[in-house]
Amino acid sequence: MSPTTIYDPEVITTTPTKVRLDRRASRPAPSRPPKLSPKILATLLLIPSLAIIFAAMILCAEFVLGAVGLGDDEYIKVDPILGITHLENKWVNFRHEGFSRDKISSAGLRDVEHQVAKPEGVKRIAFIGDSKTQALQVNIADTFVRLVEDQLNAAAADGTTLPSETPQKQQKRFETINFGMSSYGLVQYFVQYLTRVRPYAPDVTVVVYHIFDSSENIPKFGTATLPAPTVSMNNKGDMAIDYNFLDGWLYTSGARYLISSEWWRRNSHLYQALSADDFMLRNSSKWYVNILEKIFSPFERAYENAMSKVSLTAFGDYQATRRKVQEEVRALDKQVSHESMWPWTLKVQSPANPASGADSSNEYKMLHNAASADALIAGRIFRMLNLACRKADSKLVVVTLPAPDNMVFYIREIQCLKQLAKEEGFTVIDAHSKFPLLAPMEPSPLYYRSHFSPAGHRKLAGVIVDGLKPILK
Repeated sequence: MSPTTIYDPEVITTTPTKVRLDRRASRPAPSRPPKLSPKILATLLLIPSLAIIFAAMILCAEFVLGAVGLGDDEYIKVDPILGITHLENKWVNFRHEGFSRDKISSAGLRDVEHQVAKPEGVKRIAFIGDSKTQALQVNIADTFVRLVEDQLNAAAADGTTLPSETPQKQQKRFETINFGMSSYGLVQYFVQYLTRVRPYAPDVTVVVYHIFDSSENIPKFGTATLPAPTVSMNNKGDMAIDYNFLDGWLYTSGARYLISSEWWRRNSHLYQALSADDFMLRNSSKWYVNILEKIFSPFERAYENAMSKVSLTAFGDYQATRRKVQEEVRALDKQVSHESMWPWTLKVQSPANPASGADSSNEYKMLHNAASADALIAGRIFRMLNLACRKADSKLVVVTLPAPDNMVFYIREIQCLKQLAKEEGFTVIDAHSKFPLLAPMEPSPLYYRSHFSPAGHRKLAGVIVDGLKPILK
């Protein structure tokens, strides 16, 4: 074949038709996607649409609740040293008794911001206590802790109440810090001082003491006691800080829920609002509880398994802190007296009603024995706390809060604390005697129900300032 044949247009374009058809037949037909029915297509489009609408509704609810100040009810976080403490940097609305809306500090205190290092020329006063010191029922500015600082600084500025010898001393200012936390008892006050309060180097450490604070030193199994470190004693009478009760709670689904839901309880207004409603209904509606149990009972085992996998590693090496506390407490306990501060002996019959019979006598005996045992532990703890404060150049002050007039053993405990203060060299400010005696739940402008109103905080602040004057001069 000549070269021209290859390029001859006639040769190139005159391929037989049959061959071209065969080639076309051998090519695979292009694949086409199956057509979806209109119903399936509508369903597929509906799912993402509903998801978008649902997300928009949640975001809208979050915005609205945040704008009107609702859904900021949560303030508790798990703490492996103290049991529970505050969520740091958290806005909190409190409406259960009184009203307040304030922000927890960056250090987890219901107070204004404080730096750890004490400013030069400032005397610090640290307040340790339970819910009456925490004072969620009023705004932070109206708490007795803030009012004490205001009154002390005003007195130091004008020199009328706290006279000074030199102008330099007249310029001295005072700083009060509120370490109060709901549900805390005496052992927690002690551990809190060793771990959280002492780094602030307070010149005065005030324990705001209330009825039942001494009865929470040992675990009450089978009751609704909140998690806390407790004390135990060996057969030689040596006292130690015991974390067994707290550890038992840390491994429950309730504690693990608080840990796993912390982000939501910090950031979601809707989640907090629903959680608050759930808590209220659980405590007020048996119907709600029964319905909830029926709905969630099939998922109970799955929930327990999920909670058991929640890790405690976020707390870091808290066991090292515990060991340090336990070692210091053992050392302090060896340096203080173990004698009971309770001087009374049991009488056969109740002094209030000698003819009340055997049942009343047995009841009085049980109450007396319980008060005596609590006072034995409380006395040792106060001695150790006073010694720890003295070693840190801090003066211990105990403020005994008012209680109903039928709390006979609490009144006796106040008498014991006054005698112990004389022996150990600390100060007791008896606020109980400065408040009017009231029957249980008797209405008073000084209280909402069981916590102080703004008027009560003002009165208590005045009592504390008067009691601190001799110490601060």
